[in-house]
Amino acid sequence: MKRITIKSVILCSVVLVVLSGCASFGHRNIARDRFNYNEAIAQSRNQQMLLNIIRLRYIEMPDFLAVSSIITSYSYDSSLGLSGTVINNPSAEIFTGNANLKYTEKPTITYAPLAGQEFAQRLLKPISVDGIFALGQAGWPMDLLMAIGLQRINNIKNMGFGSIPAPGEVDQERQFRNEASNLNQFSRVLRLIVMLAEKGVLEVQRKNNGQEEYSQLTFSNTQDPAAQQLVEEFKSSLQLDAKLNSFHITSRTTERGPDEITIQSRSLLSMMAFLARGVMVPEEDELAGKVVVFPEEVQKAIAAHGALKIHSQEKIPVDPYLAVQYRNTWFYIDNTDITSKRTFSTLQIIFQLQAPTKGAAAPLLTLPAG
Repeated sequence: MKRITIKSVILCSVVLVVLSGCASFGHRNIARDRFNYNEAIAQSRNQQMLLNIIRLRYIEMPDFLAVSSIITSYSYDSSLGLSGTVINNPSAEIFTGNANLKYTEKPTITYAPLAGQEFAQRLLKPISVDGIFALGQAGWPMDLLMAIGLQRINNIKNMGFGSIPAPGEVDQERQFRNEASNLNQFSRVLRLIVMLAEKGVLEVQRKNNGQEEYSQLTFSNTQDPAAQQLVEEFKSSLQLDAKLNSFHITSRTTERGPDEITIQSRSLLSMMAFLARGVMVPEEDELAGKVVVFPEEVQKAIAAHGALKIHSQEKIPVDPYLAVQYRNTWFYIDNTDITSKRTFSTLQIIFQLQAPTKGAAAPLLTLPAG
């Protein structure tokens, strides 16, 4: 064993004591762990939404699991030891020392399934039309909000959200053609709304008649021939009275007055199912009959006006915006697809508005992670 002097032992002891006393790392973990957990939760939430959209494309019901709490405990254990042996010969004094510092992190994560009657009702209940326009006025993309959130404006219908057209007297191929036609017409109406709003000719206003508040679609007088032509096209497409400039927004489709316009919204679940039509499934899954195969006309309409495109491939994609593996296939949103990224972010905001503030009371799953 190496011999050291008493002076050296004292110096080493002081250093060890100082190091042991300064071993306080708790405050340093706040910035690191807070952002790490934040990033992990956000990524997990986005992947869960993407996975549920893909499930709907495969005619499966979505399922949600929320992270209700994260509790992390830290422990530090330090020790310092010193021992020595003194022999008659001063030059033979022998001292030994040791120091230990132990750090332990114990995170506990609690998961709560989003299920039950309340959550089911929130999934199936149509989004408030006023809420959609309120989000638009708050700065969220109105074109996307209307494209995914609205099902009908007067006699113009958006593309349906079911995987299979509703059964009826007409054949399925014809129903698919109607779906493509609906999407094209509805997209044109939405485009007219956006152009008129940008020109300051069209606005959704909140009114109060003394008994209740209601929303009103109002056209302002304009001297711009191009804007006036757009107004005329809009009114003609929706069969509105050309002489009126204000229309009370209602959800009724029958017995609508001449000064009313029907605007029907979708539920959160129907919005997800509608966006699921943008999932590009592998060809082998189509051939195996695992999904509904859309005719070419519908595929072209979705490609031209679809708000969300989800690609698929066997290998994990490189630098995607978001990716998730489902049945041995990787599905992802391209990082350069700005429209799809905006649509997905908008859907997440609507989900947060519709989801209950608390998860289901039971069952809860608490797991120690570490």
